[in-house]
Amino acid sequence: MRRLAVVVALCLLCAALAGCAGTSKKKPSGPKPTGFASADAKNVHDFLVKYPGVVMGGDVKANLRLYADGARIVPFVSNVVRPVRGSELSERLPGILAAEREAGLRIEFVEPMQIEAKGENASARVVAKLAWKEQGKPKQAVMNCYFALVRDERLTWKIKEAHAEPMQADFSLPPKAPAKKPLPPREPRREKLVIKGEPEQKPAPKPAPQAPQPAPPAPQDTGPAGQPDGQPTEKAPQPLF
Repeated sequence: MRRLAVVVALCLLCAALAGCAGTSKKKPSGPKPTGFASADAKNVHDFLVKYPGVVMGGDVKANLRLYADGARIVPFVSNVVRPVRGSELSERLPGILAAEREAGLRIEFVEPMQIEAKGENASARVVAKLAWKEQGKPKQAVMNCYFALVRDERLTWKIKEAHAEPMQADFSLPPKAPAKKPLPPREPRREKLVIKGEPEQKPAPKPAPQAPQPAPPAPQDTGPAGQPDGQPTEKAPQPLF
C-alpha cells in the first residue's frame, strides 16, 4: 500500500513538472502571418511568400512560370519605365534578371499582406523592403507592391500584373499653413514721388510784386471858355463895325 502511494506521488510530480515545462516555452517571435479569409487567399499568400526567393534566384524558366499569359510587370531594378508585356517577357526577362543580380537585389516582403480572392481572380498589396547597390554604394527602399493574379486550368495562381511604388514610413501630409492676416491700409503718400534717373521738375518762379501806380488826378471844373473856374477869361476879338 505504501509503495502504491509512493508511485502515485511520483506520477503526480512528473505530471506537474511536465506542465511547468510546457508553460515555460517561449512563444515564437516575429511578425504574425496574414489572416486568411478563404483557402484561395491562403494559397495566394503561399505563392507570394515564395516569390522573392524565385526572383533573387535568377532562374529565367522559374521566373517565367510565375507569370500568366499576357502578363504586364514593372521590374524592381532595371531602369524600366513602361511595363514589360507578356509578348516580350521571355525575350527581356533574362536581361532584367541579370541587371537585378548585378545590383545584388534583395527583396523582403513584410507581413501581414492584404489579399483578396474571388473566384478565379485575386489581388494583393504587399510592403517590400529592397536593398541593392548602385555604383558600389548601398541603396535601400520601401515599396508598395501591387499584384493582380489569376488561376489557370491547373488551379495554380500566376501573376497577371505587378508594379510597385516608393513609400516612406514617416510619410505625412504637410501641416496646413495658417491664414495670413490682411495688411493694414496704407496711408496716402504726402511727399512727391521722384523716380530715380528722371529730371526733377522745379516749380515755376513766382512773378515779382509790382509797385503801386499813382492814381490819376481828379478832373477839375472849367468855365465857359475852358478855363478853370474863378480864372479871368480873355474876350474874343470883337468886330470893328
